[in-house]
Amino acid sequence: PIEFTNQWMSSYADGEETLIYHDISTIMNYQPSMPLPHDARYEPVDCPHLEAGLIEWNDPSFAPPADGSDVLIPPSSSVIIRVGQLTSTPESPYGRITIPESSRLIFDDTGAGGPTVELDTLGITVEGALEAGSSTCRIEGNIKITLHGEYGNTDSVSDRHLSDAAATDMGLKGIFVSNVEGARMDIHGKLYHPTWTRLAAAVPGTVSSAPSVRNSELFLQDCVNWPDNGKIIVTTSHVKDTRGYNFNEEATIANSGVQCVVVDGRGYGKITLTSPLEHYHHAGEKEYQCEVGLLSRNIVIQGNDKSDPIDDTPLECDSTSSGWTKVPCPDTFLTGLGGHTIVVGQAQGRLRGVEFHRMGMTNIMGRYPVHFHHHDPESGSVSMMTDCSVHRSYFRAISIHDAFNLKVERNTAFDISGHAFYLESGVEEYNYVQYNLAAFVHPINGAQIMPSNVVGNTLQSDKILVPADHSASGFYISNAHNYVVGNAASGGWAG
Repeated sequence: PIEFTNQWMSSYADGEETLIYHDISTIMNYQPSMPLPHDARYEPVDCPHLEAGLIEWNDPSFAPPADGSDVLIPPSSSVIIRVGQLTSTPESPYGRITIPESSRLIFDDTGAGGPTVELDTLGITVEGALEAGSSTCRIEGNIKITLHGEYGNTDSVSDRHLSDAAATDMGLKGIFVSNVEGARMDIHGKLYHPTWTRLAAAVPGTVSSAPSVRNSELFLQDCVNWPDNGKIIVTTSHVKDTRGYNFNEEATIANSGVQCVVVDGRGYGKITLTSPLEHYHHAGEKEYQCEVGLLSRNIVIQGNDKSDPIDDTPLECDSTSSGWTKVPCPDTFLTGLGGHTIVVGQAQGRLRGVEFHRMGMTNIMGRYPVHFHHHDPESGSVSMMTDCSVHRSYFRAISIHDAFNLKVERNTAFDISGHAFYLESGVEEYNYVQYNLAAFVHPINGAQIMPSNVVGNTLQSDKILVPADHSASGFYISNAHNYVVGNAASGGWAG
């Protein structure tokens, strides 16, 4: 490691700066450290893409066309997708892919730095198995699954993806793991650790007299192994946090921009950005420090580029409540139609190291980036969402609905409409919601201060499916009989 001293650090008008380390970062000197996953120390074994006897996607006996027509994986077969075999494009995706009970669809691992395996499809229904790696084999190469559909478009292959159809069709623009014994989704991306941390020194911003290098070199409380060119977020220092008053910043890590440095005998992360941050981001000893989270993952599940809402203005309206002059507007951002994933009943879902982008369908029940739905407790005990990121979601980050024993740990959620980490009905118990970050959380159909699902005349309507989303928060914990440890929330409208 590179040795630095406090004298190397920049100084402010009120004196010399000292880095903030983990043990003195909070008022009570207590902040649980994000634990390193147990599999980080083991070599990969039992990798499905290395099995013998796999059928190639482009095998002449199979080789489906990418013309919007549906695809059925052959019964009792294991099909592998390798780079260069897929003919789908954003303009010409595969139709709905169905994996029957006896079959598997497996993604190859191209290795670190290898080409990306890219699949464009109208959706995937899993009754057998969808696999990228395994619980003992994390994928090192890049995989991108794009789920296609456009809000209200009746003139293309996406016409089946109208929002009214989405309410009844679980597989529409999504990955639907059906309530079948043995059905499973196993997606295991590269481990980045920790997935988020906090600043060890403030970012002065461009209005400060501090050296400009301090806006492009960030010091973190933890050493990280984040990738070159990875996308990060730095949370706002402001109490108000809306689309029209946004002091969160997204940035890109430079090539060779990640170091673990030693200052006064303590290890810190240091990341160098491709361009400097513009705003001040606070880091105060024994008070609070802005969070820094990694958004990028090597496996991406995303909605297509027509997922964004089309009703995205104005950003702010005059407030009718004391304390604010401007608030998020009603009747805006209601048409987001991203992709979604749902694991139902007896099915199992293991999602590790996955990036979910442009996901969730605003105000459509059950269509979230990740959704465990009426999930069997035994399946829950072997299911998880860990080390993932969710950003630009139009409806939540994850919903745990009538589900038990799940592990939801070390995830980063940013730019989320509605409650982000959501225990849906209040019956959910024994779930582990630990070491997650939720930031830049938006109310749906305007902001209100409300303690429950019904306040005054605020009821469910076609503009607000769940009235509590008027006061969306990072964490909606409807049952205290769960393990909720080490999480962080920035922004939101309920606290």
